[in-house]
Amino acid sequence: MSFRINKYTAEELKAMLPLIVWADVSVAAAALTAGFFLGSDWRLFTGLVVGNVLMLSNFVLLGFTVDKAVKCRDFRRARSISGISYGLRYAGMFAVLAALLTLDVINLVTAIIPLLYPKIYYTFFYALKRGKDE
Repeated sequence: MSFRINKYTAEELKAMLPLIVWADVSVAAAALTAGFFLGSDWRLFTGLVVGNVLMLSNFVLLGFTVDKAVKCRDFRRARSISGISYGLRYAGMFAVLAALLTLDVINLVTAIIPLLYPKIYYTFFYALKRGKDE
């Protein structure tokens, strides 16, 4: 089994990169500003790093799942592969977040914000693309 990122997933990540960088800088600036007024806490920044790692790994695993499901000839098997992958990805993500919260290593808010980046990207991408042909 190959663990290389397929070209479509790599293209999507490359297209999302400017949003990810812009959003991370914005969240870090907001965390720094809040830390200045409310007392700085390193967990804000470790949460941001963990959130980005989880978001990227979730996106890459989703790319593997979609690639495997598309190559599957049986609809039921493809649906099963997608459902199992969805459950495992989110169970793993929540387990990592719960473990790191229990260890008091991350801030939950800054860890969850990066998980929303792909949803925000696709919402604006398709809203701005609507009615335009490529």
